[in-house]
Amino acid sequence: MTDAPAPSAPIDLEARKRAALDDLAQKKARKVAEGRAISRGARLEDLAHELEDAPIAATPGTGAPDGGAGASAPAGDGLDPPASGAAPPRKPSRPRGEVFENCPVRALGVNGDFSYYLDRHGQLRAVKKHELQTIMHLFGDRIGALCWNFPQFDKDGNRKHSRFDQTTASMAMISACSEKGLFNPDGAVRGVGAWKDDDGRLIYHCGNLLLTEDGQQEPGDIDGKIYPAYPPIPQPAQKVGTADPARAALEMAGTWRWEHQEATPMIVLGMIGVQMLCGAMDWRPVYWLTGDKAYGKSFFQDWIKHLHGGEKGLIQSNDPTKSGITSRLGHSSLPVAIDELEPGEEGSSKERDIIVLARVAASGGQWLRGSADQKGASGNVYSAFLFSSILIPGAMGAQDRSRLITLHLRPLDPNAPKVTLDPRTWRARGAALKRVLIDRWPSWAERLELWRAALAEVGLSGRNGDNYATTMAMADMALHADMPSAEVLAGWARKVASCAVHETEEIGSDAESMLMHLLGQPFDVHRRGELFTIAQWIMAAAQLPSAPPQLVADTDSGDIDDQVRKQAAKRANEKLAKVGLRVRGSGDSASLFIANAPLPGLKKLFEGSTWASGVWAQSSRRIIGAEPVAQPLTLAGQRTRGVYVPLKQCGGLMSFPMDRAGAQSGSEAPPMPREWEDFEG
Repeated sequence: MTDAPAPSAPIDLEARKRAALDDLAQKKARKVAEGRAISRGARLEDLAHELEDAPIAATPGTGAPDGGAGASAPAGDGLDPPASGAAPPRKPSRPRGEVFENCPVRALGVNGDFSYYLDRHGQLRAVKKHELQTIMHLFGDRIGALCWNFPQFDKDGNRKHSRFDQTTASMAMISACSEKGLFNPDGAVRGVGAWKDDDGRLIYHCGNLLLTEDGQQEPGDIDGKIYPAYPPIPQPAQKVGTADPARAALEMAGTWRWEHQEATPMIVLGMIGVQMLCGAMDWRPVYWLTGDKAYGKSFFQDWIKHLHGGEKGLIQSNDPTKSGITSRLGHSSLPVAIDELEPGEEGSSKERDIIVLARVAASGGQWLRGSADQKGASGNVYSAFLFSSILIPGAMGAQDRSRLITLHLRPLDPNAPKVTLDPRTWRARGAALKRVLIDRWPSWAERLELWRAALAEVGLSGRNGDNYATTMAMADMALHADMPSAEVLAGWARKVASCAVHETEEIGSDAESMLMHLLGQPFDVHRRGELFTIAQWIMAAAQLPSAPPQLVADTDSGDIDDQVRKQAAKRANEKLAKVGLRVRGSGDSASLFIANAPLPGLKKLFEGSTWASGVWAQSSRRIIGAEPVAQPLTLAGQRTRGVYVPLKQCGGLMSFPMDRAGAQSGSEAPPMPREWEDFEG
């Protein structure tokens, strides 16, 4: 009888599972190690550190690789805490605010739905959806680093070749941006062109590199300002040769015929320097080249373009819009040159909008406009504007004219030899001139103050002083490394003042413009079938000898006694009171009362103007010698406060009309101005 077989031992399923898992883990570890060895000679730059933290095997009880970019985070980071009794998680390898250590894509911050980055090439990128191809575009030729830090594994735990985990990568990218905090590109991002840091030192952004006083740097972050990479613009010369580029430009500027031939070429040289370094300056004048056809305006624009290195060195157009200019500028500080900006059709806002943009750019202000998402679009403008036209649009306000330097052209000399323009030569000279200005920038602040003080001595101060001081200081810096002497400053200041005086007269002020508008309005009171202006009625009310005789004594004769003038003054004041005006006193001591209240008659006189709807009251208080009235006056039954304005400040009210100069008893015609002698018949 055979022995019965011994009963088999019970199968330990749990032990088999553990053995199988251990075997699988060992296979995964071997394959990962093989993958590491294969990639050891690849393009990953910091392989030693990555090998230390790369995923090795699945953590028992979890399905996620341990360590690396996908390492378990400590409790409180928004992920599941480790299982009870499990080993403490490894410290994540991602530094705070970075996608991973030494990542070629840099997180900048978040704003609304967008995350901002500097991509592999240093470009500023705003990402709303972290889609697969979007992430790949950010990393560009460094996708291998992306795949290594965010690997994909197959079901057997093998790393997939040239694949990355989009979800894990997106989480790390969004987390890095969030850790950086809120980011607003307006004011923080600086494109190509000249800038200065918080200490006043120059930074010139060439697109693919930054020129600083500490040497060349790659685009990136400097003192909290972001300098992204852009397509390169014309760079300054590496060094300046023996030829003086500033002298060559000054001589070239003198080949045009100017209204002020002695000073304008120097102003043109200064303008070119301002254009080259405009983003680094606190004030940027607006320049306007004007002259008739065939005076050389377009040739001048071509010359300016070559000096800046061609189309990439400035924004140039002859049919622009405000939106087109701001779109081309982006975050850059390139100069803007606009040809043929002639006065447009009445009611058109195109020219006015561009002029307003130039006004904003003078001080580096911010422009705003609506956008499709109702959030609005904005940006700061740091460009120097050059306009050229036959006529300057007449819609410019005093605030626009105060920023303006006008370059008046005269007809070209038909006997002068034709000037040639070699683009290569002038591009080289422009690059050399830019290098000179960059090298001498440390002297800018002191040089500017010297010129501002010198021009103030000859009466050029305020905005007009800023315009010419900035321009002349830049021309001086282009020509000389040393500071100018007192004699040089005084001599040039007199020359500049002589050509700027008529600009100052044309600029005027808001208050003067308001008075000019008011005095020129026709007053709807007819005398002997003729309609007179407010100014003429004020003359009669002030008993001025320049008052039209028809308003004084119903006569064309100028021989009127004082008693008749007093009676006429009383009648004129009764008429003016109906529109909120009244004259106090007579002759040289007379003054004009202008009501503050929006009386119907006064509102009609200012209707459609800048000073409509009571705004005139603000301007009237700014007139020199204006005297506010403490107690309300009653004018034609209407009580109102206002100001008294000396008639001496009211344009030509105190001057005798030239059309009646020879008609006065015992008077002679005034001498003819010297410049009119050529027109004597």
